Amino acid sequence: MIRLTTIAAATALSFSPTAHAQDTTPVQQLPTPEASEQTKALDPAGFAQQAAASNEFEILSAELALRRSQDAEVRKFAETMLDDHRRAQQQLQTAAEADSVAMVTELSMEQKQTLTALEQAEESQFDSAYMSAQMKAHDQAIRLLGAYADNGAAGSLKTYAVANYPLVRTHKVRAQSQTSP
Repeated sequence: MIRLTTIAAATALSFSPTAHAQDTTPVQQLPTPEASEQTKALDPAGFAQQAAASNEFEILSAELALRRSQDAEVRKFAETMLDDHRRAQQQLQTAAEADSVAMVTELSMEQKQTLTALEQAEESQFDSAYMSAQMKAHDQAIRLLGAYADNGAAGSLKTYAVANYPLVRTHKVRAQSQTSP
């Protein structure tokens, strides 16, 4: 993980437009969720499918937040998620094609249930529910990208995982700062 942190720190500089002044917790201080054995053992197709679903969840939930949120900061966060995850999805598609991996975008049952819950949330509860879902989704994405960056097969998908890891950690820090009192 030390190698990944070094690569992530160097790569983070190339994502400086996504850094925000209100992010007060340095990425290095954010605890890294442990990857599961299942995540560590992903093949390129499995990684591509899970990463595509992760990006798609972020896109769909951000679109929902832009329709439903009444909080300017939550809307600003959702705009960033929409832009960054659309870009990440395009990068993932390119990486999958380069590695000759068919990319299937299908949300997990948990992601579908979370979107349904967000759609049905009371207006007064939406922003809190959305940001809570963001914390969980980014924890899962950090585990996925970190495990594949450390253990995945060499190729464009691994490069994608390494390059996008710092961006997702930055998103987590930003989400955390918006949910902390």
